[in-house]
Amino acid sequence: MKLRDDEGSAAVELVMIAPALLLLIAVIVGSGRIVSTKSAVESVARESARTASDASDSISAREKGEVSASASAEGLGLDPLRLQVVTDAGDFNRGEPLTVRVSYEVKLADLPGFGLLPGSFVVSARHTEIIERHKSR
Repeated sequence: MKLRDDEGSAAVELVMIAPALLLLIAVIVGSGRIVSTKSAVESVARESARTASDASDSISAREKGEVSASASAEGLGLDPLRLQVVTDAGDFNRGEPLTVRVSYEVKLADLPGFGLLPGSFVVSARHTEIIERHKSR
């Protein structure tokens, strides 16, 4: 003889576990987007440093680096307005390093499942290129 009826208990269990599963999925997707954004920022820094190291002087190196960073960011789906590029060309002599630092603001509202959270955080990357020794200027 059955004392209790189990009908409907699966639906109740699903309703109880669904929010946790949705949160887990949102965290996984959000983490993936953060990792892909970090990778894109690293690519922007690399391309900017390569372009800047081909310039003829430090002033044009900074200009070319910023233009390259903006174009690379746009091509990778980043908002160029949230991008900050700092080029350290030093004395810009052959054989010396040229370093580009790139920062990008990631808004929490852009991440899936976190549209209600205010604020942002910064993802940054740095890349160094050596100015070619045998390049004619």
